Amino acid sequence: MIKIKKKYFEEGFLHLKKVFSLKELNNLKLCMWKVADKDFSQMLNLHNYEYLLSQYIKKIYKNEENIKVYFLLKEIKKYSEYFLSIYKKEKLVRIFNNLYNKEVVGLQTQAIYKFPQSKYGKQSYVPHQDNSYAKNKKGLFFTAHIFLVNSDKKNGTLYVYKGSHKMGLKKFTKRSSFKNHLEAGNLISIKNLEEKFQKIDINANPGDVLIMHGNLVHGSYVNLSKKPRPTFSLCAIPKNERFSKGYYAQREIFSLR
Repeated sequence: MIKIKKKYFEEGFLHLKKVFSLKELNNLKLCMWKVADKDFSQMLNLHNYEYLLSQYIKKIYKNEENIKVYFLLKEIKKYSEYFLSIYKKEKLVRIFNNLYNKEVVGLQTQAIYKFPQSKYGKQSYVPHQDNSYAKNKKGLFFTAHIFLVNSDKKNGTLYVYKGSHKMGLKKFTKRSSFKNHLEAGNLISIKNLEEKFQKIDINANPGDVLIMHGNLVHGSYVNLSKKPRPTFSLCAIPKNERFSKGYYAQREIFSLR
C-alpha cells in the first residue's frame, strides 16, 4: 500500500484493474439503463432517493394510475439503495482510507453514458480540475470512476495530465457541466501544459477503477464509436473536511461504511 500511495500522490491518479466483476458490472449497467432518460444525459446523485426521483419525475407523470405510481416510487427507492451500495465495496473503501490516512466519506455520485447517436453522445470534457467545483483548500477532494465497458480514445475515454495536481488549483473559466451536452467542465488553460506534464489516455477494461486527485488536470474525448462509454463515478473527501455544496451537485456527506 505504501508504493500505491506514493504513486498516487506522485502522479495524481491510480488505475486499478478489475476491481468489479462482470456480474457486478452487468447489474450496474442494467440499473443505470433503467433510470436513464431518453437523451442518455448525465445523471447526478443516483444514490440519493430524492435527487434520483427529481430526475425521474417525467416518467412518473406518464403513469396516471395511483398503483402504478406507487410501484414506480418503490422501484426508484430500490435503485437508489443499490447505487449507494456500489462504492461501499470493502476493497475500494480500504484503498480510499489508506490513501488519505483517514475515514473517507462520499459526497456525490454521477452516471455518464456517452451513448452514441444520443444528444449526449458527443459530449466531451475540456481540461479541468474537479476540485474547482468542490473548492477544498487542502486539495483533499477526489473522484473515482468505474468503467463498465472497454474504454479508449475512440469511444470517448478520459485523459489525464500526469503530475499536474502538483500545480495546485488553477484559475479557470467557469462553464456549465450539468446538462451541457457538448464541451463540459471548468476550462483551464493548457498552454505549456503538455510540455510540463505527460498526457495519458486511460485505456480501461470493464471493472477498472480510476481514482483521481481533485487537482489533477484531466478531460475526456468525444465518443466517435458505435458503442456507449458508461462510467459510474464517486466524489469523495476525508471526513470533517470542508467543501462547496454546489447548486446543481448538492454535495452531501454519506457514509461508505
